Amino acid sequence: MSRPTPYKGPKVGQEAYDAATGRVGVLQDLCHVDDLAFDHRMPGPRVAFLRPAEGGREWMTDAENVKFPEEAKKHPGVCDESRWE
Repeated sequence: MSRPTPYKGPKVGQEAYDAATGRVGVLQDLCHVDDLAFDHRMPGPRVAFLRPAEGGREWMTDAENVKFPEEAKKHPGVCDESRWE
């Protein structure tokens, strides 16, 4: 069995870009799917939990989708450009 690639994205508490949804939020936690007590429906071995920086509903995504915010700049329409200045 192959081991998952090491996670090299943002750390917990840092702003992060979710490539699957195109949203930017603050990384709340990273968990191995075996540690979750609910049906996660994620393809990879790790799940990331993010929350909007201004507050709001937390969402989860496969940890492979979590990138540094600079990645969001490469995708037009992801967020308001004024946020990055």
